[in-house]
Amino acid sequence: MQRNHIWHWTVLCSFLIALFVFWTFFYASDPLEQEQVRSLEYDTVWSATNGRNEFYKYTTSISRYLQSGKPTDLEDALLKYEIFLGRMDMWKSGSFKAVLAKSPKSREALEALSLDLENLTPYMRSIATAQAGALHTILDSMAPRIETIAGTSYQSSIRRFSEERQAFQDRLMTEKRIVLGLLILAAGLLAVVMRQNRVLTSANDTIAGDAKRLTFMAKHDALTELPNRTLLSEYMIKARTHLAPGEHLLAVALDLDGFKAINDTLGHIGGDALLVALSRRLKDFVTGLPGRNLAARVGGDEFILVFRYSKHAIDVETTIRALASEFKTPLETTIGSVLVGASIGYALAGSRQATGYVILNADIALMEAKGAGRGTAMHFCEPMRTRLERRLQIERQLPNALRNAMIQPHYQLQVNIATGEPVGMEALARWTHSDIGPISPAEFIPIAEASGDVIELGRFMLRSACRDIQLMPGHIHVSVNLSMIQLMNDDIVELVCSTLRETGLPANRLKLEITESVFMQNTDFVSGVLTRLQNLGVSISLDDFGTGYSALSYLNKFKWNELKIDRSFVTACDASPKALNVVKVIKSLASKMNATLLIEGMETRKQVETFKNLGCLYAQGYFYSKPKPIFEIQRFLSGAETPLNVVALN
Repeated sequence: MQRNHIWHWTVLCSFLIALFVFWTFFYASDPLEQEQVRSLEYDTVWSATNGRNEFYKYTTSISRYLQSGKPTDLEDALLKYEIFLGRMDMWKSGSFKAVLAKSPKSREALEALSLDLENLTPYMRSIATAQAGALHTILDSMAPRIETIAGTSYQSSIRRFSEERQAFQDRLMTEKRIVLGLLILAAGLLAVVMRQNRVLTSANDTIAGDAKRLTFMAKHDALTELPNRTLLSEYMIKARTHLAPGEHLLAVALDLDGFKAINDTLGHIGGDALLVALSRRLKDFVTGLPGRNLAARVGGDEFILVFRYSKHAIDVETTIRALASEFKTPLETTIGSVLVGASIGYALAGSRQATGYVILNADIALMEAKGAGRGTAMHFCEPMRTRLERRLQIERQLPNALRNAMIQPHYQLQVNIATGEPVGMEALARWTHSDIGPISPAEFIPIAEASGDVIELGRFMLRSACRDIQLMPGHIHVSVNLSMIQLMNDDIVELVCSTLRETGLPANRLKLEITESVFMQNTDFVSGVLTRLQNLGVSISLDDFGTGYSALSYLNKFKWNELKIDRSFVTACDASPKALNVVKVIKSLASKMNATLLIEGMETRKQVETFKNLGCLYAQGYFYSKPKPIFEIQRFLSGAETPLNVVALN
């Protein structure tokens, strides 16, 4: 009994010792603290990966803005810039800073990156006038530093995970020794060992899976899993280095037509489903052709396809036609079948040197294709680069032209067809550049609309017109054009009120013109604004009537003071009786609406007689006068004794 008692105490003591040893090795460390350390490591890797992705999203948005000049692209670029700055602040503090402190190379990269950000700040503050080349130089220098910091964080995390794995293995061996020394507790300790084996296996699987996932995410688009710009850049570097004689590169840039409208209609879930389905089709397309080809997603709805092939392996024109035909078949998405079009730009490179520009050339061709209309495919040629450089030059110098009054109003008279007497004049913006020469409004006004400078231009034209018209006889009014951007982003009613008040011009001498397309973009809003303007006593004219939609239903949604028949109808009436019948219908419609009718683009005496015989009352065009500065019109009218004619002011 005593021996049994001693044995019991021995077993109990052994059990207590085992519990102590077991506790020492298994529970000594605080699990919460371990999870916090592990969480910090994951946060560091996550922050590094997101920082790199946010940088490339930022550079993509900058490139998109510099190419398009759109306000929405500018807002997107500035937003991504702020996100990226926030990420940089996180990198300079907390656990991330502690990780960087272990690597001199990373510290140096972060310090250099901080200097780059200081150099970048002035460009971002004045991005509308920033030089694209200088901006891209700074961004290109930042990219390898971002990669260095992200890579260091990743390697640090891997080392940490390796240390944890080794710690698990050491602890497992200790527990096994305890089991061997305490045979009575072997079964229990064996269960513990089995448990620890499962934990270790799970940890190893998690580490391996995370490493593989992070590596994939770094070079692939998260939504479509296509290569992203990073992998595309690596592909192009290899092509530039290893392009063999006889090998060619075909770069294709494409984006969807009307993707914003699709997003608005189907929602972002529908838009994402469309992009995923399109990505599968593009991937199948490039893999179905000979060569080492790649399909990458580089923006919201922008894709780059690169074909690296031996000479004569594929026919370029046939390939582009086949690619365009892919958009004639609906895409099968998770929300159903969707038919969508695309604009395509493509460029070729037959040497290593040319590969450095082939994607940029394809992007330039894409810009031209989008400008030419939906569903267009264009091959890059050097004049495209010249036009782009001219556009960028105009875009850079437009704000300065506005500040220094280099853009001035010219006026084209509107006359009574029967008498030739002037009844009004239309204010038209004219810009004569010191280097380029005269720049057509058709060229610089769309640029002003894209950059938002059209708001300041519109204010200047309104003030100038209200001031200049007072130099004319009191029965003559002035017409000023309004753009959609002015209506949506400027308090146009307050602007007109203050301008009339400052210049002292009676409201009934001011007429504001908008096009059908402007009215249709947001009918209810625009109609409300125009009604408030009419309540001031200002007349409202529907410009370019007869082009675009010409939907009669839209005429019923607003009480127009004037309809202006587009010049295309004037030209058509020279040879088409049908066009004359259409004009008769419009004239009758204007009469029933109590709106005046004005004919634009009158250039010949025959046209004048034609519309005079139709009973039209008012017209403007080169037959009467070209657009002229106000002082020339004033000088002519002050000495004119006869009605205006083709000789008068030309």
